Amino acid sequence: MWSYIAALALMLMGLPDWAAHAEDVVGNTDHSNDTSAPSLVANVCESCHGKNGNSTDASVPSLAGQNRVYLQHQLAAFQTQRRVGIMSGVAMGLNHADIEEAALYFSQQSAKLAAIGTSSSGALQRGEDIYVEGLTATEVPPCASCHALNGGGLPPEFPRLAGQHARYIAEQLRAFRSSDRYGNNAMMRKVSARLSDDDIRAVSAYIEQLH
Repeated sequence: MWSYIAALALMLMGLPDWAAHAEDVVGNTDHSNDTSAPSLVANVCESCHGKNGNSTDASVPSLAGQNRVYLQHQLAAFQTQRRVGIMSGVAMGLNHADIEEAALYFSQQSAKLAAIGTSSSGALQRGEDIYVEGLTATEVPPCASCHALNGGGLPPEFPRLAGQHARYIAEQLRAFRSSDRYGNNAMMRKVSARLSDDDIRAVSAYIEQLH
């Protein structure tokens, strides 16, 4: 987490110069036949989100294999402050070409299974029940109805969750529940409000081991 904040601080201190550099490097370069990471991705994004978008920090999401359009929408939301957080400062320095190229690059990368935490078989079973069947008593729909049984998501509205860090998933669900994650996703706020802390831990652990 500290590395994430430090990287942001460095970028913000020199944001105008960095933004101009990003526009020159990314906006005017054709990477259609290049399998290496664009300069913006290699020099900025991967410092927090990991090589090829496979994060090794459990509090930072992996982006590898995520839907391109979904990534574009999230970056645009950060840029316009419809979604706020550390990424808001980074997104302010991006232009449309930057967003398109970064989203395309990460969508083409292979997602690696996260380092799975230790959860009891009972907790994983509870997580599977929530993910696949939902919770009838509290009217929680199954996660799979929007994010697919294998966690691959239903593009472009519903993101890939499979293999995502359990800690990150749990943090986002708690943020939705407390309305700390701003945005227009009323459905996720409604769903998460009906999940207990134990429910969130269980379903997050189950999602982490999907692939």
